[in-house]
Amino acid sequence: MILQKAKGIHIEGMKELSKKMPFREYLDPKTVYIPLVQQTTPLKRIVEPGEIVALGQVVALREGFGEMPVHASISGKVTSIKKVWHASGRMVEAIEIENDNQNRLDPSIKPEVDPDSLTREQLVEKMKQAGLVGLGGAGFPTYRKYCTKCPIDTVIINAVECEPYLTCDCQLIDQHAEKMLKGLKYFMKAAGAANGFIAYKEYNKNIKAALEQMLDKYPTIKLRPIKDIYPSGWEKYIVEQVTKKTYNKLPSEIGVIVNNSATAMVFADAVEHNIPLVARVITISGEGIKSPQNFYVPIGTKVQELVEMCGGYQDGLDPKNAWYIAGGPMTGKAILIDELVVSDTLNAVVVIPTPPETIHPECLGCGRCADVCPVYLTPTEIKRAFDRKDQKAIGELFADKCMACGLCSYVCPSHIEIADYVARAKDLLKKGA
Repeated sequence: MILQKAKGIHIEGMKELSKKMPFREYLDPKTVYIPLVQQTTPLKRIVEPGEIVALGQVVALREGFGEMPVHASISGKVTSIKKVWHASGRMVEAIEIENDNQNRLDPSIKPEVDPDSLTREQLVEKMKQAGLVGLGGAGFPTYRKYCTKCPIDTVIINAVECEPYLTCDCQLIDQHAEKMLKGLKYFMKAAGAANGFIAYKEYNKNIKAALEQMLDKYPTIKLRPIKDIYPSGWEKYIVEQVTKKTYNKLPSEIGVIVNNSATAMVFADAVEHNIPLVARVITISGEGIKSPQNFYVPIGTKVQELVEMCGGYQDGLDPKNAWYIAGGPMTGKAILIDELVVSDTLNAVVVIPTPPETIHPECLGCGRCADVCPVYLTPTEIKRAFDRKDQKAIGELFADKCMACGLCSYVCPSHIEIADYVARAKDLLKKGA
């Protein structure tokens, strides 16, 4: 069904924390660490310690489904292969590159003579060779969306950024609005789509102002304001609000593809200058940070360096006792320390002085989790079914429809991590399939 009345809620965004400071570029870290994993897929390393690499040079390959190259984010020397903390909450192997501060570019990075002459097939190949993935946090290989056999008539850019604390996409649009429009134009051509939309939260007047003055040059692109509720950035919700249609598994079923706003900007650079995915935007925020702000950094930059550029932690805060979240607080992952590196999927690190305390150890039966569930599930019943390891009941409760928005955990007065139980129930269901 189409969600005529969204079952989301308005939550405190805490976005002003990181919007007070101007957007910053930090492009010359001393060392970067290119993680040898994407999503859960291990990468094949093709460089050895001692090799000299250029910015944009291929250093690893993703094989199998979603195969594509991964590139060096700075120029310098490969000094070692070591394990680093990753946004997934675990340690993974990474290629350590020491910056030579010469910013030497791989020969493949050069202006495209006539980007508007590129065919659909060439544009899709550009996505693949750029190593382009969804920068909203999912990390799905972008070109795979454009390999669909379904006819596509609409491409939507998700500029909603509905997670609390996160403002990196919003500030990036402020500075590079036309680059996003160009990226959408190229996405539309790659899909053969006649219509383009940019979905944004209706209170973000700055996004509207930045884009409206340029829309005359892009007559097939329109703006679509979205209500300020969570999870309004959910792909299915956006598609339904923009097109008034719904789908079962993928938006391509109804002729739609959705991309993140930052992804569109990277694609514009890939098309016009053959620049691969080597950098991204990230928000460093939370009440535990002295001066929260947004950064544009090479992939593999240490988060600790960005925290230091924010003035460090609040006075009196012991970093060992802080609560770190990789990603937004609703869908991100709690991590132990700040010693992680910026990966392609890491759009934020939020630091909370102390984790929430459990008030009641057991479910109160209040039903608030079911009241707010955007897909009309009963999370507590799914948790009970999981506790019994009852796969049949989990299936009958449609646990596989969960979108992992985290709202059930957010509203729970007992502070039970219901979303985690539902995720584990989904995994149990898959194992039994």
